[in-house]
Amino acid sequence: MGFLLVEVALPWPRDISEIPEVGALSGMLDGRRLRVQAVVPTGGPRLVVAHVRSGFDDGRFAGYARRQAAVVDGDLGAAVADALGGVTSEAGAPGGRGRDLLVCTHGRRDVCCGSLGTELALGTQALDLPEGVRCLRTSHTGGHRFAPTFIVLPEGTAWAFADLDLVLRVMWRRGSAADVVDRYRGCSGLGGPRVQALEREVFRIVGWDLLDRPRVARELGEEVVELAVDNPNGTVDVWRGAVVPGRVLAVPDCMRPLGDAKKSDTEWVVRDVALVASE
Repeated sequence: MGFLLVEVALPWPRDISEIPEVGALSGMLDGRRLRVQAVVPTGGPRLVVAHVRSGFDDGRFAGYARRQAAVVDGDLGAAVADALGGVTSEAGAPGGRGRDLLVCTHGRRDVCCGSLGTELALGTQALDLPEGVRCLRTSHTGGHRFAPTFIVLPEGTAWAFADLDLVLRVMWRRGSAADVVDRYRGCSGLGGPRVQALEREVFRIVGWDLLDRPRVARELGEEVVELAVDNPNGTVDVWRGAVVPGRVLAVPDCMRPLGDAKKSDTEWVVRDVALVASE
């Protein structure tokens, strides 16, 4: 899955597809695995930014390729076509240019994202972030029970229960990854929840460098999940662990009691994580 960031003025409806020009994009995006995110305009030329999957034929994820285009004469569709067909912009390496920090502030979708997320997004304006980072207020990203949340592109990493200190640690990759891993929700370029759970534990062991390395995960059976990670020297580390369902947790709406919860979520437990091969 990739992301398509479209600048749209507030207020947004609960479902951004109800915005006519956003809803009209569905036809041209048919078959493309792109999640459309509305972002609050930054005040400059109106931009469309596409983060499209950049990987390998075998499914390894190596980050997203970032492409952008300006909206000319109000023609959003033409700008989207240009972004999807354009050349990759400046590299999005840590400390470099071309990184988008998306903070969910979609109050019509979730009260906590609207309040806590907006406070976080506004607070980032005073932070010393790496050159080229754009902090954007965005529409619903999922997982509002973890509010405030943010996503970093092109890495595709998602983070929970965020504060300004976490933003700084993640954007500069300061300190030990083990200090922030419990707020790491996973990478959108990998697979489902079992894969995300294993990658989180490997991240705890390997550290920040993991987020830059091409990697791919495989579910080998009812319990076993495997993560293959490329190394700079050309070798591949293969990590394996047992990922099993744990507690089923009630998921209430923002600021509502557990008894009112209409949804639930499975907590995945990872055991026996080991490096089983270095090829």
